[in-house]
Amino acid sequence: MSFELNSPQSRALYVNFRQLGDGVKETEAEQIFSFSSLIEDSSRYLVSIERFRIPIQSLPMQDSINNAVILRSKTAGPDIFISTILSFGLYDWMLQLNRASASFEVNLTADGRIQVFQFDFDDFSIELSPKVAAIFNMPDTLNGVGVLSVVGGVPIFDLFDQLQKIQVEALNGLGNLQQEIVDQNIFTTLLTDFIVPSSFSMSVTNALDSSLNNEITFSLPVRQDLEFNASQARRLINFRGASPVQNVKVRVTAIYRDGSRHAIIIPPNGVFELKLAFFRKDK
Repeated sequence: MSFELNSPQSRALYVNFRQLGDGVKETEAEQIFSFSSLIEDSSRYLVSIERFRIPIQSLPMQDSINNAVILRSKTAGPDIFISTILSFGLYDWMLQLNRASASFEVNLTADGRIQVFQFDFDDFSIELSPKVAAIFNMPDTLNGVGVLSVVGGVPIFDLFDQLQKIQVEALNGLGNLQQEIVDQNIFTTLLTDFIVPSSFSMSVTNALDSSLNNEITFSLPVRQDLEFNASQARRLINFRGASPVQNVKVRVTAIYRDGSRHAIIIPPNGVFELKLAFFRKDK
């Protein structure tokens, strides 16, 4: 944590938080001023977020799917059941499916569509769970004779992403800010919240198949660092009352679509950064 103290004539005081990740630490930081107060009279100040970087790669994009794929035997052999655990991206999820059975393989075609590849439909039919069928953009049952592959649509991996939003919350010395929300009987002092985008577009060049356009663009779902710079879009928040600010604590929480709250773990080599601004009203 660090401070930026400008000249006595300045109306702004800045507090910087920075936390390096190790796979255990959460996106939370606190500073206690045991010798004095950061601000003596909080009624004279407004608070806003100037910028932040929040690493959210530790939040899964897909829940576990029991019996995601079932290979139904057409012979006397047993059926094969494939389940997946929490997944953090499309590649991770496809890798789970491919490692589960030597009889089943999925990949992406050159134009980004899902493909069930080198499969022996003479011995098995494929049953996809409703989630997997929707992600693959395929029927829930695949069957055929003498067919080695089936191509679906561009996978919509984030279709069932449970992440709804991210909240930057104020605690302890900042707990008397005039911006509270109530969710499932939990009172939270909020600095800001926002919806998280889950995909980005990428371009690839296809040099192997002349029947396709050489330039191909498609989207892949991915978790990235969330970055924000206030510029002119500041959300200024008043304090409630005139109490001193003796400690400053912030926490970033993930809110899922079912209303549940989840801590965000900073991944190894990840960085959590947040800069708060305190603006004096009498300048």
